Amino acid sequence: MVQIDVPAAFIASMFFLDVGRKAIVQESGKAKGERPAIFYKYLFRSVFFAGAVIAPAGIYLLAGWPGWEQLYVTDRVESVIFDWVNALIPALFVAAIVLGSYLGHIIGYAWLTTGKAKYLRPTYIGVLIAVAVLVLSNYPAFLLVGTYEDYQFNRDAMAKVWENPYDFSLGWVIVMGYFAVCSLYVLFRIWKESKEYS
Repeated sequence: MVQIDVPAAFIASMFFLDVGRKAIVQESGKAKGERPAIFYKYLFRSVFFAGAVIAPAGIYLLAGWPGWEQLYVTDRVESVIFDWVNALIPALFVAAIVLGSYLGHIIGYAWLTTGKAKYLRPTYIGVLIAVAVLVLSNYPAFLLVGTYEDYQFNRDAMAKVWENPYDFSLGWVIVMGYFAVCSLYVLFRIWKESKEYS
């Protein structure tokens, strides 16, 4: 969902930094007035993860099931063809995901290297809770698949997500599987590298 994907990029960046905090603190302590290579290594990981994992998953769902992906907030995402304003929505969505990742990295890295690491975990956990509250407050939107018009005017005609309408559930499982495998791979790499700094 749009409401999840942008904050997820921010959260992922901070979480990656949190898992690799020992390496980051030690390497940044050795740097003399300039950003060490580890800053760029984690920046690349965060932005690449956002651009190669979160954004494609979000765009896939936005293209196939646009109403559900944005919780039926607007019908504009269902009318992107031949409309230059609406056609910007997917592009801005991807840009927001990458920007969220970048900001999560910049803020989190600054906290880790300036003695404010105590703010890192509460921030990304707080954002995660806020996102969960936002999505749950839109009940039953995340359980229904259809168009914006269906959701606003004819909810009874909408299919439930577990009924696999328009192959939605199959697509969602594929996207979540891709996200889970990529996340575990990145976290394993960071964890393995961090063991060297114990």
